[in-house]
Amino acid sequence: MNGTTDDRRRTALALLAFVAGGVVPIQLVTLSFGYAQYVKGIGMGPRVFSVAHEFAALYIPFALIPALVALIAIAVYSKKRYPDLYRRIIIGLAMGAVATIALDAVREAGVIHGWLPGDSPVMFGKMATDSADFSTYYPVGLFVHYLNGASFGLFYAFVWGKRRSYGNAVLWATVWTLVLELGMMTGPPMGPMVGLFGYNYAWPQLFLLTFVAHVVYGVVMGLLIQHFLTDSDSGGLWSFLKGNRHLPTPAAG
Repeated sequence: MNGTTDDRRRTALALLAFVAGGVVPIQLVTLSFGYAQYVKGIGMGPRVFSVAHEFAALYIPFALIPALVALIAIAVYSKKRYPDLYRRIIIGLAMGAVATIALDAVREAGVIHGWLPGDSPVMFGKMATDSADFSTYYPVGLFVHYLNGASFGLFYAFVWGKRRSYGNAVLWATVWTLVLELGMMTGPPMGPMVGLFGYNYAWPQLFLLTFVAHVVYGVVMGLLIQHFLTDSDSGGLWSFLKGNRHLPTPAAG
């Protein structure tokens, strides 16, 4: 196999992994609740979960599961053939999930004090399963919640890669998570439920809590991904897709 064909295959696999792991899982939540809240006009209340499930019931088997299967297959296939692609997938997903633990340490304060309209795993679980049984919806919701966090990590690893310093990694990871905060505070499900930035629910506690939680998530994720990626993983998404290899600069002398 010539180099050009191999490079094209790697680029195609990288693009597919980026979409399957960094985009498709997140849309389960945004599109499902968006369908209930914007298309069906249900802003808040128990029925929003059942209506969101109408969309999720199609999205999960026909989009989410095939995407996850494809991502796993790409990771297995790339482990020896394209180790740089394998590292970004595994490290991005793993460190995004670990950073979600840090986010939850802050988020739970909002659940305890009633500053959030609901617990994310509960909301996501009821949306995904349309069940009122805790033992059914909570494990599923927890999986969706951590899959989202992992997907945000994969997205960051693909788009930014290893930065020139830990400080730079924290900066860009925080920028990324503040984009997520903006989307969360204005889009589904939170925006229609509580108003822009939580103004109609628990202002300013809701906004400040989620802001801090996302900053903590970004700092932890940036530090971890920076630590585990190698120097050859430097460079953003475009150079990564082109297959450019960034090797460490030799020390002077």
